[in-house]
Amino acid sequence: MEVQVKIVETAQDKDSVLSIRKEVFIKGLNIPEQMEIDANEDKATYVLANVDGQSVGTARWRKTDVGIKLERFAVLEAFRSNGVGKKMTIFILNHLDQSVLIYLNAQESAIGFYEKLGFKSTGPKFKEANIVHQKMIYPRGE
Repeated sequence: MEVQVKIVETAQDKDSVLSIRKEVFIKGLNIPEQMEIDANEDKATYVLANVDGQSVGTARWRKTDVGIKLERFAVLEAFRSNGVGKKMTIFILNHLDQSVLIYLNAQESAIGFYEKLGFKSTGPKFKEANIVHQKMIYPRGE
């Protein structure tokens, strides 16, 4: 399975991003739409992962007061455990200024996944959208 990742530039791609997020977060994890579709929609840069022309995964990053936050990683259920999330994460990291703090809030079930990619846990676990999360940081490449 060949995974292709690109930065979202078209309205059609943005529609695919929202469709995946609605399927994974709103339908799959029962997260309220008003929480998932947030005030940062237009402040973030999105990526879209495709397999054989089908959009199967998405993620975004945005600048915050403390650094760059990676968030909203979502892969359609039928395509999980096939390297889609890994490809998206590496693609994003390769597009970022690694001299600034890069961080994310990982769902508890994904902590091991991000650790394998070099992220380190920091601080206590917490609940967001009634799901346990862990803040994780990526080592700076200064």
